[in-house]
Amino acid sequence: MKRPDKTFWSLLLLSLAALPLSAQHKKPQYLQYEDMRPYHFGFFVGLHTQDFQIEHTGAVDENGATWYGSVPSYSPGFSVGVLGDYRLRDNLSLRLSPTIHFGSKTMALVSDQPDCEIVTANIRSNYIMLPLNLRYRGARTDNYRPYLLTGVSLGIDAGRRKKKEIQLKELNTYWEIGVGCDFYTPYFRFVPELKLCLGLSDIFEHNRNEESDAAFVHYTNAFEKISSRLIVLSFQFE
Repeated sequence: MKRPDKTFWSLLLLSLAALPLSAQHKKPQYLQYEDMRPYHFGFFVGLHTQDFQIEHTGAVDENGATWYGSVPSYSPGFSVGVLGDYRLRDNLSLRLSPTIHFGSKTMALVSDQPDCEIVTANIRSNYIMLPLNLRYRGARTDNYRPYLLTGVSLGIDAGRRKKKEIQLKELNTYWEIGVGCDFYTPYFRFVPELKLCLGLSDIFEHNRNEESDAAFVHYTNAFEKISSRLIVLSFQFE
């Protein structure tokens, strides 16, 4: 049997010498026992955009015009909140995250009459929202762990104004879906999250009883339903 040559022994020694070097370069796992805690708290800041889903009646006003509305552009708003997370299982948790969304949107109102000017209605909405979400997390890999979430939220519009072309109701409910990822650092978890909030009810005020509202009756009759939508990008610190 032929004996191994010097090249074989040299390669073997180099492989053995590389083992401790590879072990030294292995990434450390931060906060290894953090996921075993029954609950934890945090806070977050972020950006959002507000939108409407609009259904029209097709009604004709006293001048023979039919009015339509749309949100032609989006402007970013600011979001801030706190959170509490309760561990149900290793990959499942229940999360409560009270949030305030400061923002506005502009609705363009236009009729089907020729040479009609576009009326713009600026609608300020400061939403106080109480989301309760179920969060499903995947397996942890090194120092990150992705997740999906869904749940419902109660929203209160604290910034609505009367005597406007479009009057909205104060209370609303939302269905929320989102994705995110836990990034583990030596001292805390940094969690970017993208969430879509879909309004479940009609927030358009169809019955306006104030005397000043008579000027806006043709807008009021133009809409069958208006529901709210938000897209929220948040950065959480837990």
